Amino acid sequence: MQITEVKNQIVATIALINDENKILLGKRPFGKTFENLWEFPGGKVKSNETVEEAVIREVKEEINIDLKMNCLAPLTFSNFNSKNYNLVILLYISRIWDSEPKRIFHSELKWVKANELNDYSMPPANKNLKSSIQDLLI
Repeated sequence: MQITEVKNQIVATIALINDENKILLGKRPFGKTFENLWEFPGGKVKSNETVEEAVIREVKEEINIDLKMNCLAPLTFSNFNSKNYNLVILLYISRIWDSEPKRIFHSELKWVKANELNDYSMPPANKNLKSSIQDLLI
């Protein structure tokens, strides 16, 4: 019997909430895992950074905005297990950032109301994240 090592991966994401209580979603690009599914901006936490540092770095890389550490609030997390990896997604929220988000990584960006989140197909681990946002805003 071959034993497969399970890789643990932490992902830091952000729900940006604008003045109209809409949340920013990004559509994953073609060729990436879960392509064409919608997600909250963010990405993998590197070994040399905190979760908050990862959120700040990832949103700069993906949508070209600057977030401040003191404007991040943790909201919830989600766990997704497969044969080869265990994914933990941490979701933060922020209502304050420096400029209009720009599409750099995603094929599309869209502001949506919390009660519309279920209309957007997202990766399986995001189901609980959507529910927490809806509980907060609806």
